[in-house]
Amino acid sequence: MTLQTDEKLLLARLEDLEQGTERGNYPHFSRFLDPGECALFLERMHPQVPYMLWGGYEDAERKMLGFFPDYMEPEPSLFPIAALRLSAPEKPGHRTILGSLMALGIERNLLGDVAMEEHHPVIFACDSISEYLCLNLTRAGRLPVTLTEVPFHELTILPRAWEPVCGTVASLRLDCVLGLLTGASRSTAEQMIRHEQVSVNHSVCTKTSFTVSQGDVLSIRKFGRAELLDIIGETKKGRMRIVLKKFI
Repeated sequence: MTLQTDEKLLLARLEDLEQGTERGNYPHFSRFLDPGECALFLERMHPQVPYMLWGGYEDAERKMLGFFPDYMEPEPSLFPIAALRLSAPEKPGHRTILGSLMALGIERNLLGDVAMEEHHPVIFACDSISEYLCLNLTRAGRLPVTLTEVPFHELTILPRAWEPVCGTVASLRLDCVLGLLTGASRSTAEQMIRHEQVSVNHSVCTKTSFTVSQGDVLSIRKFGRAELLDIIGETKKGRMRIVLKKFI
């Protein structure tokens, strides 16, 4: 796979962090990496020092990468991540919260996931900006909000909500599966793929004929993310019956 310029730059930055750990003999941490960047690191780099990917809770999608000297065991408590619990008259949605954070001029890689407890969203962020966020994030959309930094042991993060999308497709080609997932025509699905709006397992895929496998994660710009949960089998007419897990 030929690396893009931004991928080369990312790997160079991560290599600098690793080398800094070796020279200085103390931990070095990246900013938050998205799932594609985490996958790129795991595929392309083979660190010579201990390392750990951590995003503040077990199933985090966006994670920091930490490099550690040989004498130090990597562990979550060492990461410079803050958990900020959001309180509001009613629970705002993920996109509303993220939009309000972006409106503050926060760079995306300073922020981890926006996860959910039963009654509160939780924002994971670099601890260097936690005080700024607590002082300045006062609204999420139309709702007044307050942020409070909380210890990690007090968090009870819920699994990400999802809904099933069931149906049949002519084949497991990416354009066919995408059509079922989004309700778009096959020609529209082909355009989305060719215009680099679709990723498979966090890497952009431009092949309409790509075969989707069980467990593959599809990300569609401005639509969201889904996983091919199950391939049930063929119908009498030779179509494939599948179930997708659409995250909401």
